[in-house]
Amino acid sequence: MASGNGSNALNLINIFYVGKTGSSSINISAVISNVGDAPVIDKVKKTAPNLPVFTIPFGSLSERQVFENKLENIIDKYKIKYIILAGFMKILSKEFVSKFPFKIINIHPSLLPAFKGRDAIKSAFEYGVKYTGVTVHYVTHEVDAGPIIYQEIVKIEDYDTLESLEAKVHIAEHKIYPAAIELAMNADKPQR
Repeated sequence: MASGNGSNALNLINIFYVGKTGSSSINISAVISNVGDAPVIDKVKKTAPNLPVFTIPFGSLSERQVFENKLENIIDKYKIKYIILAGFMKILSKEFVSKFPFKIINIHPSLLPAFKGRDAIKSAFEYGVKYTGVTVHYVTHEVDAGPIIYQEIVKIEDYDTLESLEAKVHIAEHKIYPAAIELAMNADKPQR
């Protein structure tokens, strides 16, 4: 699920859909956006034209229930086991999240629990910390507070600008998100 440019979504699609090898059991079933003109939509259609893409409007809180009902229909139709948030910029309801415990995964551009919510990279940069990073975590009803799956540290150098730090964080995101998803999904498999 994505709301914007979709760099994380595209990275996952390139790894687990377009360039899929026999070594991964992960299958991407669909892409869902809450923003009709989000750049991610066209990028996915160009990169993976056979991958189903759905747009379900969800701009205001009053649209959340309709969005979540339609999302559940897609989950049922495609027998989706995990929901991966890749730049999805809306908060799912407590009721929805409770239906999928340890099945919704998110990536956040900070070392949680520090700098929760929006503008985490900018907040870390302006606060003056020497290290920030990326956290992959399970989604719970509390924003950016679910159990951590994996974290990667990103050092903030004296010469970094906000733009250079954002670029470094995106590189770290693209590196760890696929690995963290595989880690979470493999941990969910029964041991032989």
